[in-house]
Amino acid sequence: MSIDLGESCAAIATWLPVARALTAEPDISATTAHGQPASRPPWNPSAENAAMDAHEGLRRLEASLRLAVTGRPGARRGGSDANTAAAIAAIENLGQAVTVQAMAAAARILDRWSRQIQELPAIDEAEPWRRVDAECPYCGCTMLRVRPRSGEVTCLRYGACADADGHHPIGRLDVSVLTGDPLIRWADGLVT
Repeated sequence: MSIDLGESCAAIATWLPVARALTAEPDISATTAHGQPASRPPWNPSAENAAMDAHEGLRRLEASLRLAVTGRPGARRGGSDANTAAAIAAIENLGQAVTVQAMAAAARILDRWSRQIQELPAIDEAEPWRRVDAECPYCGCTMLRVRPRSGEVTCLRYGACADADGHHPIGRLDVSVLTGDPLIRWADGLVT
């Protein structure tokens, strides 16, 4: 598996302005609350949280990589868009000087922030994981998650759970042809 830190940096640079633009739009949700009456904020809290997670996280990730490369975290960047772009560029450059594992970890962190933005209902480019009330057939923990539209199923115990082939369990939702009951077809051939 090849990790491209440059692609991850480009993705967050693309999605972060989209999240920022959505923060000014009030969040419109079809859900109704059954608690005390309250007003909603005049912005989109989900978009604001996604944008601010990435905004602050980029600065911390840059400092962490700079510490790994130079032994010092460097001066903290300000909060402007120009400083955010500079932090992304610095992360890409510093990523070339760390171990492959550290570069892959940085890419995963950036991808997580991009995905958080893509999962916003107003964008809907990525599907979030949903909890499954069932035990994992491999580790016995109730850590299964599903993406209902795509039908992907996995266990959240990365590194501690493996299928019969020794890989992290990945499955697909399906329906039994005989009974019409839902089932999961796992990559190693197991059907549950």
